Amino acid sequence: IAGAASTGASEGTATIKAAAAPRPRYAHLVAMHAGEGGTRMPFFLVAGMFGNVMNLRHLAHQAGIDRPFYGIQARGLLGGAAPHETFEEMARDYLVEVRLAQPRGPYLFGGFSGGGIAALEMARQLREVGEEVALLVMLDTPLPRSEGLTTKDKLQMHMHKLRHQGASYLVSRVGKRIEWERAQRRKRSGIKEPATPEGAFHSLAIEAAFYRAAALYQVRPHPGVITLFRPKLSPLHVFGPKRQINKDLRFIYADNGWSPYCERVDVFEVTGDHDSMVLEPNVRVLAARMRASINEAESSRFSLVRPRRLDHAAE
Repeated sequence: IAGAASTGASEGTATIKAAAAPRPRYAHLVAMHAGEGGTRMPFFLVAGMFGNVMNLRHLAHQAGIDRPFYGIQARGLLGGAAPHETFEEMARDYLVEVRLAQPRGPYLFGGFSGGGIAALEMARQLREVGEEVALLVMLDTPLPRSEGLTTKDKLQMHMHKLRHQGASYLVSRVGKRIEWERAQRRKRSGIKEPATPEGAFHSLAIEAAFYRAAALYQVRPHPGVITLFRPKLSPLHVFGPKRQINKDLRFIYADNGWSPYCERVDVFEVTGDHDSMVLEPNVRVLAARMRASINEAESSRFSLVRPRRLDHAAE
């Protein structure tokens, strides 16, 4: 990010618009509004682990066209380049383009799902060069790695399913085990998955690279507020106080586990589930509340200290 343009901009300027200068061509930034959007501070939202911003277009529209709204898509989405293998290099490359669109802070960042981890790393790298992030939004972003299930947890989970599903659960378990063993044999024999058709999104390759990056990433403290929007918690199994998992067998928490890494987490509960919260009609609830947070951060401009707001339930 050291080479990004920084001259000729006043503090807090949203964008630089040189009358005769051609608009830059971006590899990662996707303008979600026609033209430049409004004249307010831009908002940058990193796509989820599949790297595609298309599922965020409803959110961008509902959030308003009075400010530039940029989605940030993954490298290699259309092929031609390998996906990023670490969040550090991902953030560095994203920031080069962010700082072309907005040379100086304060910045308004966000990330959907795993994209929130990249946004967190972008905020860290900007602080290292003296820039400010006025808002860090996470849209149901989990920690990079989930706590593992203990043997006792697994036994309790299997006994619960057996009591409720009976013999059908045993049949299902045997079928899943057979399919898993077949997949392992295919890997050992060198059988490759079908190639991605020309022109299609390389989502599976990006997903695989995301998981590799998540396994390596070490979360550092964020000296500010994380604004978390998440759906209602839906525990599949409850093992004890603050020990519950969802259908993906990940432990779930009211703050998604982020409180130890920041000043505080402002939690806003929205309608829908992890995927549908950014789609119609649930996105209208999310967009309204996110717009309020963005406007508040813009009005304070140079302050990360905002009124405490925790656990706002969806109406």
